[in-house]
Amino acid sequence: MLLEKIASYAKNYIRNLKNLEFRQPRSQNSVNKKWKPPLLNSYKTNFDGAMFNESDEVGIGVVIRNCKGELMAALLEKIQKPQSVVALEMLAARRAALFACECGFQQSSFEGDSELVIKALRYGEMQHSSVGHILKDTMSYASCFQSCSFFHMGRQGNSIAHALAQRARLSFPIVVWMESVPLDIMSFVMSDISSIE
Repeated sequence: MLLEKIASYAKNYIRNLKNLEFRQPRSQNSVNKKWKPPLLNSYKTNFDGAMFNESDEVGIGVVIRNCKGELMAALLEKIQKPQSVVALEMLAARRAALFACECGFQQSSFEGDSELVIKALRYGEMQHSSVGHILKDTMSYASCFQSCSFFHMGRQGNSIAHALAQRARLSFPIVVWMESVPLDIMSFVMSDISSIE
């Protein structure tokens, strides 16, 4: 019985990793399709959430990089499934702001692939009252930064955060890396770095 569970777990893990490599962006209309580095002496924090249909849990992925595209910190977190995808994306934004603050990166731009959430973060208001408190928390964390901005990024330009969020499915509740990520995520990092003009 235990060996069957281990074999099943391994098969699912490998299948999920293969799926990460071939996933297409959510929005083909997004203006920013490729990741671009932040300005000199600042950081870029990408975030994403992933729903797991087979579970009552979801994943959050966050990655912080410098102007050379180098990894400064990364996080994945598995949490209870919220009431909506919008709530999940807002929770991912809040976790990204908190993580960047905890790591001491005082100048950061934040990118996510939910246009609705980015608009709410830019303008400080949300039409979905069920996530207003999460928006308020996120804005509170954002006020701690010397400089902070929010941008919409298509899935293709947010691939590392997305891969981390998907990886949470098979992980401990929270995992943090400083200046590194697992090898299966590193291919996304190298792809972004090679595309820097």
